Amino acid sequence: MDTRQTLPPKGSFQGILEELFRNKQEAGILYEDNGVTRANGLITSLYEKDGKQWMQLDAKEGKIDISIDKLYAVNGTFTSDYSEC
Repeated sequence: MDTRQTLPPKGSFQGILEELFRNKQEAGILYEDNGVTRANGLITSLYEKDGKQWMQLDAKEGKIDISIDKLYAVNGTFTSDYSEC
């Protein structure tokens, strides 16, 4: 039986992201960007804009700004409603 780590319903990645940012550890994420998109890199900023929480990821492709509510997974922890894998 396969198992995976999931956030509780209505859970947030905020704590995980803050720890990765504080410890300068790489983040592997899945997020919504006209389809499921994968990115890896260091989180260089956590900030609020227009009433939403955002992160900036320094990935191979360059700096990417991602709304935290668009995240499906961070380092193997998934939202409870993500069912792609």
